[in-house]
Parts: sequence; structure tokens; C-alpha cells
Amino acid sequence: MIDLDQTAALLAHDPGDMLGCLRRLPGMARPAFERARTTAIPPSLPRHVVVCGMGGSGISGDLARNLLQETLPAPITVIRQTRLPAWVGPDDLVIALTYSGNTAETLGCLRGAIARKIPTCVVSSGGEATRLAHEHDLPLVPLETGWMPRAALGELYFALLGLLERWLPVGTLDVEKTVSHLEERRASWDLDVPVESNLAKQVTRELLRQVPLIYGCTPTTEAVSSRWKAQLNENAKLTVGWACFPELTHNEIVNIAHAPHAGHTIVSLEDPEDPDWVARQRDLALDLMGEQVTKVLRLVGRGADALTRQLDLAYLGDWISVYLGLVQRIDPTPVEAIFQLKDRMAAQEVRA
Repeated sequence: MIDLDQTAALLAHDPGDMLGCLRRLPGMARPAFERARTTAIPPSLPRHVVVCGMGGSGISGDLARNLLQETLPAPITVIRQTRLPAWVGPDDLVIALTYSGNTAETLGCLRGAIARKIPTCVVSSGGEATRLAHEHDLPLVPLETGWMPRAALGELYFALLGLLERWLPVGTLDVEKTVSHLEERRASWDLDVPVESNLAKQVTRELLRQVPLIYGCTPTTEAVSSRWKAQLNENAKLTVGWACFPELTHNEIVNIAHAPHAGHTIVSLEDPEDPDWVARQRDLALDLMGEQVTKVLRLVGRGADALTRQLDLAYLGDWISVYLGLVQRIDPTPVEAIFQLKDRMAAQEVRA
């Protein structure tokens, strides 16, 4: 293990500059939001907003679904498959969210939407999705190129929010406030800030040699906890458990509380606005499960509004995932298995 305050040693294992990508996240938000909110899409409120996306793109749909469920008059559904469900029709809006523009699953949905003449908007940095948008005269939100999808949350999420803002009550989103908060948090979590003053490093230290069990709460931190899981999978190359309150109190609580789980740490991601009943249930459940795991960490999102608190926790998880890789001499950037799988799929298609 490398000490978390050995800056040079940690940097030696970050040749892809994932730390630099983290630092740039707040700066992506404003321009992506403005680009999207001026994009011409059908003005009438759709019956459903159908977000098609995978991985680092799809999580933006989940975050928006959690954030806006009580303010957006139309439901948001996130599709993670190659075909649109039969219920999606001309009264809906399909948003094809693919950073690379070449995500096979999202392209399948995009082609289906075009064939069925469903109103569709593309959010992408290029690739086949952008080509199809130009060919079929679809609204397009262009994204800045050169990022890994999981490092482009500032582009993807704020572009989606910019599209949806036109149907929200005035003042629902305060992007400037959120970005300013994230800039302040970045300054306190960055590499040159020592462990004793750095929450991201402190949590990283608690998770070393542990199997994290990341628990969120539906609806406030559900998507954030999913983001934590994915970032720990990709950046730290770590196996992670994931579940959400109140659902986990009907299943996962049984196996965790049943027997000792040495080397497991629960990370509970919480929001001050979590419903009182669920918060009380969570307190009692964590007491029960806490008796059987190594430790329980409780992290509460900070900020004056829901968007800020949501991204406060999501951004913290990004930093922790990178630090967990670096302290173990793991380069956070490569995701070799994903590309190996794509190569094998392509080889099978050629043979077929």
C-alpha cells in the first residue's frame, strides 16, 4: 500500500490522469447545461421521458429520475437494453445518451426510435449516434470530446438536466450554486490536502482491505449509491455490494444480520431530506447489521438544495474510487475487460 499523503508515489500510478479528470468535472457542468437548454426539441411535455444509456451515460438518467420525480410532470424511465419496449410511442420523448456515440445498446434503441418515428434527441460527443442525428435531422446536444464516459458526468448529467429544465418550475435548478459547491469540495478533497483534513482520503483509508457494501435510499441517494458501485468497480477494480433502503430491509438485511461478515464495511449514503419513516427504519437496520460487519460509515450529502447534495455525495465517491485504486498501485484508467468483451463480440459478428 502507498500512504495517502505520498503525492508523488500516488501520481506514478495515474498515467491516464484520472485525478485530472476529477478536477475538471465542475467545469463541464455550466457549458453542457447551456448547450442543452438551447437545443430545439418538441416543446410539448411528453407522456414519458425515455433515457437510453449504459454505464457512465445511463447513470445520468437515474440521477435525473431521482432528483426530478416530484417536480417533472412526466416520469423518467431509463432503458438499458438494445430495443425499446413496446409501450414507447409518439407521445414520448426518447433521449439517446451515449458519450462515445457508439454504445451498441443505445444505438439499438436509437435506431428503433427512428424507425418508429418517435420524437428523439441525441446527446453525444460523436460516433454513429451523431451521424444518425445528422442523417435524420434529430436534435443533437454535442458533448466535449476526449473523456472516458465515467469521467464525463459533468457533461452528460448537466446536458440531460438542460434538456429537461424547460418543463420544470422556475428556480428548480440552481446550477451555479451546485458548481460553486463542487469547486469548494474539490479543493478539500484534492491530492495535496492531507488525510487529517481530507474526507475523501479518510473514507478511502476506512475501506482499505474491505468489501464495501454501498447502501442508498430510494429515491434520494439510490442513483448515487449505484454510481459509487460502478466507480469502485472501474476505478479501484473492486468487488462491491449494493442495495437500497427501504427495499433491502425486506431481503439483504437477513443475510447480513444472520452471521459475521468480517472484512465487510457498510457505507450508508444519506440525505437530510430522507423520509422520516425510512430514516428511522434505516437507523434500526444499520444497528442490526452493524453487529455483524467490521464497521458502518454514514455519509450525509451536504448542500442547500437536492441537486447539490446529490452531486456532493456522487463527487465524493468518484474521489474515493480513484484513491482506492492508487493506494493499491492500480491505474484507475484502464477497463481492459470491457474492451476485451467488445472485441470478442465483434469477432463473433465477423464470423457470423
